Amino acid sequence: MTYKHIRYGLFIITIIIMLTAPDLIVDPLTNIFHFIYESLLHLAHLSFEAIEELLDTLVERLFETEVHETQTIVFYLMILLAGIPAYILWRLLPWLKGKLIAIVFKNKNHFLTYWSSLSLLEKIKVSVITIISAYLGSFLFF
Repeated sequence: MTYKHIRYGLFIITIIIMLTAPDLIVDPLTNIFHFIYESLLHLAHLSFEAIEELLDTLVERLFETEVHETQTIVFYLMILLAGIPAYILWRLLPWLKGKLIAIVFKNKNHFLTYWSSLSLLEKIKVSVITIISAYLGSFLFF
């Protein structure tokens, strides 16, 4: 028995488990994704607070300002720091939009060519596989 047979067997067992008891697979996956999402949000918030505190300290020591003045200066500095990437993104959007439309049309033409080259039986197979995949994927999102 080769590793290929073992992997194939484990894949079949996983599919059977997902079809008979999807909560055994979906619940741990959902918990893992939720933990990762929550951890990334927490890390982003802590990073924001650290940057704000660093700017507060720098402005307060550099310009010898009071708390309210420091907070006002830091607020406008942070607006500026967020505005620069937003401006760059705003300038790139027309280019990105053109590239995205070109990719969509290319993939659409490729898909239509592929679909028209399939026989009726192959179209049924592709449709059934798509429906089953959507059914199994719905457990992850709903």
